[in-house]
Amino acid sequence: MYNKIASIILNSGQAAGFTDVFVAQPDALKEGLAGKVFILAEIGGRKTECRRVFDFLITALNENYYNDEKILLRDKIEGLKIENIFEAALTKINKNFTDFLLNEKIKINPATTNLTLGVVYENKLHFSNFGRNRALLIFGHNQEYEIINVEANAAEVTVNHEETETVADKTPKLFSSVISGEIPVNSYFIFASETMLEYLSGQEMISIITKLPPITASEQIKNALTKINTYVPFFGLIIKNTVGLAAAEMREEKKEIAPAQSTHTSISSLNYIEQKTERMLAPAGLINFSQIFKKAKQTIKNWQPKESPAKRKSFKPEEETPSLTSDLGTIKSLNLARSNSFLVKEKIFFKKKSSRLSQGFKRTFSILAALFNSHLWANFGANFKAWIKDLNQKKRLWFVVLGATVFILVVSIFLTSWNHRRQVAQTNFENSVAAIQEKEDLIDSRLLIPNFYDNEGSKTILVDAQALLNSLPRESKEEQETYQRLADKLKTQEEKIQKIFRVTAPEKVNDLVGLGINNLSFAAGAIYGGAGNVIYKLTPGAAGAPKTDVTGATALSNPQFSAKDNLLYYWDGGQIVQFNLKNNAISLIKNDGPNQAGIASFKIFSTNSSTNLYALAKNNNQIYVYKKGANGFTAKTDWLKAPADLGTASDLYVDGSIYVLKDDGTVLKFHLNKSDPKYSALALSPLLTGANKLIVGAKNIYLFSPSAKRLVVLDKTTGALIGQYIIESLTQPRDFTVDDSSQVAYILDNDSIYKISLTQ
Repeated sequence: MYNKIASIILNSGQAAGFTDVFVAQPDALKEGLAGKVFILAEIGGRKTECRRVFDFLITALNENYYNDEKILLRDKIEGLKIENIFEAALTKINKNFTDFLLNEKIKINPATTNLTLGVVYENKLHFSNFGRNRALLIFGHNQEYEIINVEANAAEVTVNHEETETVADKTPKLFSSVISGEIPVNSYFIFASETMLEYLSGQEMISIITKLPPITASEQIKNALTKINTYVPFFGLIIKNTVGLAAAEMREEKKEIAPAQSTHTSISSLNYIEQKTERMLAPAGLINFSQIFKKAKQTIKNWQPKESPAKRKSFKPEEETPSLTSDLGTIKSLNLARSNSFLVKEKIFFKKKSSRLSQGFKRTFSILAALFNSHLWANFGANFKAWIKDLNQKKRLWFVVLGATVFILVVSIFLTSWNHRRQVAQTNFENSVAAIQEKEDLIDSRLLIPNFYDNEGSKTILVDAQALLNSLPRESKEEQETYQRLADKLKTQEEKIQKIFRVTAPEKVNDLVGLGINNLSFAAGAIYGGAGNVIYKLTPGAAGAPKTDVTGATALSNPQFSAKDNLLYYWDGGQIVQFNLKNNAISLIKNDGPNQAGIASFKIFSTNSSTNLYALAKNNNQIYVYKKGANGFTAKTDWLKAPADLGTASDLYVDGSIYVLKDDGTVLKFHLNKSDPKYSALALSPLLTGANKLIVGAKNIYLFSPSAKRLVVLDKTTGALIGQYIIESLTQPRDFTVDDSSQVAYILDNDSIYKISLTQ
């Protein structure tokens, strides 16, 4: 579109706190209406909490900005600008941010927190800073580049706050001001952390950024910073304005012209300066199209048929009097914040040079109009033949030689230019491939030593490599093959980072055709399957299956094993079925407490003094506990004493602490009636849906999604990911159970049981 953007992120996972850069990727319609929003964040605090803060800022900025209905009404409401919509979005974020921190009980360190929120729309930029992030402009003039600290050279603009009604005036504001302005043509805007500018000089930044495309420049900067023996996090964003770049390169440098002694002298002086400047700016070896237009126009005038005196009209053409602008917008000094300066805080405007583009269009249009004049082409063929016949043999020969020379010259220039562009494209392609391969090698080295390198750092490198991969051209067959090879390697590395194991051929251990089993439970070294009013004892590899009929039961479901009592419990409508594994005795426990309609799942947990039933009521965001008495499970009380979001919960498990599974695979841990602060809920990658069963062992947590055919293993203490097992060969998975001691999972698929090892 109008800008090229590249992010810089380095050592984000090797220091305290959280560091990341976000650039929105809206569809073409949203980008055309509202541009791209971006966030640069360095947040001091616990990584998991800081990550939640960063996700909140992304969500809040996207919702409050892109979903603002005023974006669609900008063309209909006079005076409504992008900066007004962005300022309104920041006002909402300021209000919601305080509420978010209070509700989530998150504490961040303001002294080590640096945030930048902004939007770039066409060639206009609006942003707001909190902390010590730097905003720099690399501005080109007089064939040189100058780096400017925008905030330090900005002037304040008074805003009448009485005209705007804000709700968040009484709350602390995270973003208190907005800086707006236009990015000059062929200039660069840099957002960078304070530490990055301490290790990289301004001249080095100018040398790298102005000579390379933004994405390649970001890689060059990261390579330079990687050589520094430090784990300080670096982050930044490069924005290059590409609007009107071709027109800007044709503009001439302003020069002083002596006062004209006469109108004729002034016009001649201006024409001479124009021609001299064009010759100086013209690339060597290329055709001067301006001279060609002039020659063609003169030739057309000479070839036009002359009118007879009776038809000739007399007229006096109007003389054009060129005017010189007093100021072409050359910047002399940015240290003085003038009222008409191109740097003004709240709104920063950059002056534009006068352009001769309109004059060029007029000149071209007049030549084209003359070329399509019917009088010119009416007798062109006959006149040209007559002119050739009038030439002598020597002049004809010279004419042919001249024409052939011009043709060869044009073809040669075209081929040379084409070869040069092809070589530049090939060089850029090879450099990008080398950069991707370097990142792939770095990821491989990190994966070889998982205890030393963290996965967050590997994920950051992977994201950078995928961004470079998406920028590769795929026109030729060779480029397509290279792209596919790199994409396959990155896909394999991504699955290694996500700890994905693909099980291609699980072992079939039982055939259950005709039994109607729909749930499994591993208890006392055996597998038990429930079907209607029958409980089957299944031995892996055995043909037979001893069964126990449960009189009075209709639909046994949700099995759970109490190792302390050696009892197996089933939910059966309004009652609980208790199955004693020692003597196969069946007991029906009256259930006057929870009913299945309002409960997502339940678990029975026994201690030395009591047996309790824990019921997950997700619609009420509560876990109820029922004590067992003579009449069954009664006397309901609320177990949770602190707020919790259980709206998408699907299962729970009790072993002293309570674990709750959400349908996206997130596992929450509660202890002593509230969330366990030592445990961090993990957001699975890739995204998971349909998780519906949770089992907690001695050291691990196991969860399963039948629709995704995916079994996930987490660390019980920290919630860290241990492994993800995808079994694509399953056709209709129904349930699973785990032998925690031998690390073997059993999966019920249609009328068969398969087992997989969890020790890979």
